[in-house]
Amino acid sequence: MKYEYNGNLLEDERINLVANEIISAYPQISFDNAKEAAMLEGKISTDKNFEMEFNRLYNIITIMKNDKNIVRIIYKDLVNLLVSNKEHEKISYYYEIALNISNFLMDRGDF
Repeated sequence: MKYEYNGNLLEDERINLVANEIISAYPQISFDNAKEAAMLEGKISTDKNFEMEFNRLYNIITIMKNDKNIVRIIYKDLVNLLVSNKEHEKISYYYEIALNISNFLMDRGDF
């Protein structure tokens, strides 16, 4: 997924840019839902990093929590992100979040 610099944009422009980035990665998500997820994200004024990627995926999951089929797709990407960043200093914190999402997907807990 793209993470374009958007620190110079007005809020509506930034939200629309991020929503389009989300839709390009997950075309099954409506533009309205992508905009809701984009609204949860701050400005991007640095190079993409692990936290940015994780937070965007988490925000999308938060908005799409009523559609577990889509959440499962995004969750796989989130797990792949965790695996490829297993040396991150706060990885146990992010693993805990992923575990809670997994429990939600298996109907063992609420989101």
